[in-house]
This record gives sequence, C-alpha cells and structure tokens, in this order.
Amino acid sequence: MALKEIGKKIQIAREEKGITQLELAKMLGITQAALSNYELGKRRVYFHQIEVIAEYLEKPISFFLDEEVIFTEDENTITDEMLNSLTCKIKQLNRQDFLELDQFIDFLLWRKDNE
Repeated sequence: MALKEIGKKIQIAREEKGITQLELAKMLGITQAALSNYELGKRRVYFHQIEVIAEYLEKPISFFLDEEVIFTEDENTITDEMLNSLTCKIKQLNRQDFLELDQFIDFLLWRKDNE
C-alpha cells in the first residue's frame, strides 16, 4: 500500500474521532509537522507506529493496511502483522464471543490433528 493511502486513512480516522492533528501528535509524542507528513504520505509510517495510532484512534490495524501488506505469499506462514491484526480484533470482543472463538480455535486444532 502506498504511503499516501495509509496517510489518508490516518487522516480519515483522526477526523472521525474528532481530534486535530496537534492533539493526535501530542498523544503520539511527535510534532504536528511529522503527523502532517504521515497524512500527506511524505513520511514513512512504520508498523509499530501504526499500532499506536490505531490504538489512539480506536481502529483495528487492518483499517490502515490492506491485505497485501498483512499477508505473505506463503499461505502457511503466519506473520507478526497477521497476529497483531488478529489480536487487535480479539480485544474488541466481549467475554462470550472470546470464549466461542477459543472453542473454535480448539476445534480447528483438533481437525488439523485428525486429518
């Protein structure tokens, strides 16, 4: 995904949250100019920075990244980005949904062992 696309998504999420560049920059511990450059696609945003931005803006990491960034060509490889994306989604579940997900994962592991 191009830097400009990620930057635009940062801007959209920030505006949806109703905060200014200066407010978000202070939360992130960066200058307003640095945040502006992220939003304009003039400055690279690293994954760990996107994680922090996603947390402050209450968006899943997947909102900022498309699937091409998250998934690798090897379908059997689970990347850190995939795990981080899943973790972000799991944190949004309520307790009952989490328990159901846990049972489903147990089923998938059982099925894999019995194939």
